[in-house]
Amino acid sequence: MFVGHYGPALATRAMRRPPSLAAAFVAVQWMDFVWAALILAGVEHGRVVPHVMAMSNLVLYDMPYDHSLPGALVLSAIGALIYRTLDRRSGWASAIAIAALVFSHWVLDYLVHAPDLLLYPAGIKVGLGWWDSPALAIGSELGVLVVGFAIYVWRTVPRNQAGRIAPWVTAAVMLGALAFDKLGPPPPDIKSEAAMALISYVAFAALGHWLDTVREKVPPSAAVSVSAQGL
Repeated sequence: MFVGHYGPALATRAMRRPPSLAAAFVAVQWMDFVWAALILAGVEHGRVVPHVMAMSNLVLYDMPYDHSLPGALVLSAIGALIYRTLDRRSGWASAIAIAALVFSHWVLDYLVHAPDLLLYPAGIKVGLGWWDSPALAIGSELGVLVVGFAIYVWRTVPRNQAGRIAPWVTAAVMLGALAFDKLGPPPPDIKSEAAMALISYVAFAALGHWLDTVREKVPPSAAVSVSAQGL
């Protein structure tokens, strides 16, 4: 999964004291940040095989440190501790939310990946393989993203004119990135894929920061009236 991972991050606006959207955007891709770094360092391995699955060109046969179940749990805890250390004003509720966002990546990957996610060291690998079904792959990706955006729009209001179009701009960028990822040419090799992934994740984190500057969260008592105000 790609942009669908951002659905849970957007949905954190329903929290009483959510983490910053930039931090939430980093959290949902934290496992892939580590994956890309380890691929570039030659610690983990994979290869590009065009159309190996209907919606994926990647054979991810060696990623025990970040996409195994134990690895996901460890990275979730690390993500929470880093966030708590960097933003002590946010409280533990936000840090726990960061941990949940990190782990949501593994849960969503379980749906779409081929069986390449280790349950335990040197153990069995799992994955439902929805990438082999365009309907399931795109349907799940868009479904999670749309729900996240719906919650985000419901629980935030614009600070200025830019805030009125910001959700639509963000959605357009994400859908464009998804279209290129699924319909564009495959990357030449796995390290190129990792490098492009890192660039896109940093860009999306910057987009999350921008959203926080042009829109603000509304209190629960006012959430019902948000729809009447428009975007």
